Amino acid sequence: MANKNQLLRYLIIDEMLRNRQRKYPSKQDIIETITERTDRDYSDSSLEKDLRAMRTHFNAPIEFHNGRRGYFYGWKEKNRLGDMLYEEDKDYRFMSISLSKKDVIALNLAESVLEGFKGMGLLEGFSDAVDKVLDVVEIGKQLDDGEKSKKSVIQFDTPSYVKGRELLAMLVKAIQEQKQVSFEYQKFNSEERSVRKVHPYLLKEFKGRWYLVCYEDDMIKNFGLDRMANVTLLEKSAIPPEKVGFNAAEHFKYCYGIAKLSETPDKIILSFSRFYANYIKTQPIHPTQKELISNEEEYRISLEIIINPELISLLLSFGPSLKVISPQKLVDRMKEELEKTLNMY
Repeated sequence: MANKNQLLRYLIIDEMLRNRQRKYPSKQDIIETITERTDRDYSDSSLEKDLRAMRTHFNAPIEFHNGRRGYFYGWKEKNRLGDMLYEEDKDYRFMSISLSKKDVIALNLAESVLEGFKGMGLLEGFSDAVDKVLDVVEIGKQLDDGEKSKKSVIQFDTPSYVKGRELLAMLVKAIQEQKQVSFEYQKFNSEERSVRKVHPYLLKEFKGRWYLVCYEDDMIKNFGLDRMANVTLLEKSAIPPEKVGFNAAEHFKYCYGIAKLSETPDKIILSFSRFYANYIKTQPIHPTQKELISNEEEYRISLEIIINPELISLLLSFGPSLKVISPQKLVDRMKEELEKTLNMY
């Protein structure tokens, strides 16, 4: 397995071999380019090792053109007269893979998931992405003692499997192809299943669970994938989201969680104990969060957000370290929930 520096060298070589403006790069051209772009010494022998590795591990058809005095992707062989004949391979792609339709759907889903990490700088540079992939590979190399070893050194925040994930590919396809979907749905507080036929628009993840955001009965609704059964992709076309006024980027703009109970957010002011100041600073509750007061007594913030059960649950989790300042309806709701809790003891 190539390490990060090797892989970067391979990619530089591949880039030079595919450059149609400067075909047939010489050995010296490649050595100088890699030395400059990696800021490391690079020798003739290192180049030969890299070319050999690319041919062996990635089936790269790299040949040296005697007449052009440079390398290229393709083949060469002597004819009956002893003359060397050359043929370029214009189809070869370094590290290419064959993708099925299901693979493409999965990659589109992965792209959507990765989109959420852009603000964290995860996708800012190619080198960072290579680092992360190779870190996973390196972990895998170290964990060769079976499943027991893996569990002892790596523990994920969410379970490895949550019911409903097997539906993601089908639902992504339905959204992309704008097809209706039917399924049976059972709410947590009900023993009965209802049959639904919906126009799917968005898949949203919250705390390890996936939800389908869709249009049904003149309303935008959310359905948990873990409560769906007998899901079927229908041939009937779905109503385009713009026709019903749905905008995926705007729909949850002022929401924490999945329940959008209002179109208009409330201005909420929260006062935390100093203990939670850095926690709230480094992991904001919502993108609208603004700092109002930061001293030895309190850390106060404001939010533009819709009050919903997920937000109430989050605020209650801070216990005595949080005091809701406003609005009054949220203060009253917090008191009510806390009184219910006290009455249980």
